[in-house]
Amino acid sequence: MTTPISTLAANVQSRLEEPSGAGAWWSLQYEIYTALAEAENDLMLLVGRPTQVVSIPFTLAPNTVWQTMPKGYFAITDIQGYSSPLYKVNLWDMDYLMTSWGPDWTQDVDQVAARWAPIGFNMFAIHPAVSTSQTVNVTAIQYPITDVWPYTGAESVPFEDNFFQLLEVYAAHYCRIKEMGGEFQEGMKMFDEYMQGAKRMTAIQDKRDPLLFTSGYGGSQNVNSTTRR
Repeated sequence: MTTPISTLAANVQSRLEEPSGAGAWWSLQYEIYTALAEAENDLMLLVGRPTQVVSIPFTLAPNTVWQTMPKGYFAITDIQGYSSPLYKVNLWDMDYLMTSWGPDWTQDVDQVAARWAPIGFNMFAIHPAVSTSQTVNVTAIQYPITDVWPYTGAESVPFEDNFFQLLEVYAAHYCRIKEMGGEFQEGMKMFDEYMQGAKRMTAIQDKRDPLLFTSGYGGSQNVNSTTRR
């Protein structure tokens, strides 16, 4: 059973000492729902959960190395080309380390792309640019919530129940820091609480990973030491 963000919103209003409903000081639809959406995005980046990796077809724009990220996705992890995967590089490699072409590599055009490089959250680059539209298969991390704004409150929360308190605390922090004085200070305390909780949940999830993704076939194995983030 999925939980809508409206359920968490009622708890956020309680933390803000707001009456439940449309909101007297903070708008339910335009601020509290939005705060919860941002909380989901932020928490997924910090903790790495939930894992929402999907594969989608994507048509590369011709005659340009600069490509726009598919809408609704955080980041690309892999690109499968026409006959083989594209090599993942970065802009530093392209500008300074790769000596097979000159600094004008952004002008290179061919029938198929051979490599790609991430650029922030909105773009990525391919090399060489394709001369005609070409469809590749992109593996990407999906946003945990819809990108249709304003939110209705019916959007589902893909996190486990034990993450809900952190989402509510972040949303309350988001609302309080728009104020001055005591409200702002209280909001920063909430943010500290949220960060400590995210750190703790990261450690717990990392402990689980070696058990979920073990190479054994039923035999007992020691849990690997966690990597501090």
